[in-house]
Amino acid sequence: MLRLRPVTLVIAAGLAFIPLSAVWQTPSSPPNMMNALNKEAEAGNSEGIHKYSEGLIQGLVGTSAGPAYEKSVTDRLARAESMARKGNRKLIPEADIAQAFNQLMKETGALDSYKADVAIVEELRRDFAKALPSLITLKKNGIYCNPGEAVYILESLIQNVARPSTPIPKKTSEMHVGAGIAPVQEHLELFYVKHSQSKVTKVFNHLFKVFQI
Repeated sequence: MLRLRPVTLVIAAGLAFIPLSAVWQTPSSPPNMMNALNKEAEAGNSEGIHKYSEGLIQGLVGTSAGPAYEKSVTDRLARAESMARKGNRKLIPEADIAQAFNQLMKETGALDSYKADVAIVEELRRDFAKALPSLITLKKNGIYCNPGEAVYILESLIQNVARPSTPIPKKTSEMHVGAGIAPVQEHLELFYVKHSQSKVTKVFNHLFKVFQI
C-alpha cells in the first residue's frame, strides 16, 4: 500500500474543505487554512457545528447531488456530530471509513486499485492529529471517530488514494498541492457528470448509511 506523505496530504486535503469566506484575510496576511478548519471544528454550539458540517459536506458532496440534498445531508451531519459530542450516539470505527470509501469506489465503477484499508485511515489520522487537534479525536477516542471527522478522513482518502507520491519540500515556503487533480477525485467528477442527480444521491445515501448519518 502506498505510503502517504504527511506534508502533501495535509495541504491537499486541507484545501479541499475550507470555504473562502471562512479563511479570507488581507493579501499581506495569507490565510492558514488548516487553522481555520481546526477553529471551525472547535465549535460547541449548534450554529457553529452546523457551519463546520456545511464546510465538510461542501468538500465531499458539493453541488453534485443538488442544493436540496446538500442542505439535507448537512443538517443530518450536524445533528449526528452534536449527538456524538454529547455521547448520545455511537462513534464511527476507522474500519467503517475504509468500508465507505471502498463502497463508493465500487458503486461508481472505479479501478480496482482505488482501495483503502484501515492502515491508511490510521495513518491519515496520525498525520492530521497535530495540525487539527480539535477535529482529529485519535487521542480521545482511539480507533473511533466523530461523524465530522469520519467525513473529513473520507475526503482525505479521495484526495490521496492512488495519487503519486510527491517529494517532501525542504523548505516550508516550497510546499504545494500535488500537480493536477487527484485520480479518485477525477473519477468521481466524471461519474457525477455522466449520471443523474438521483443516481448520485443514491450513491451518497449508501455511503452515509455506513456512518449512520
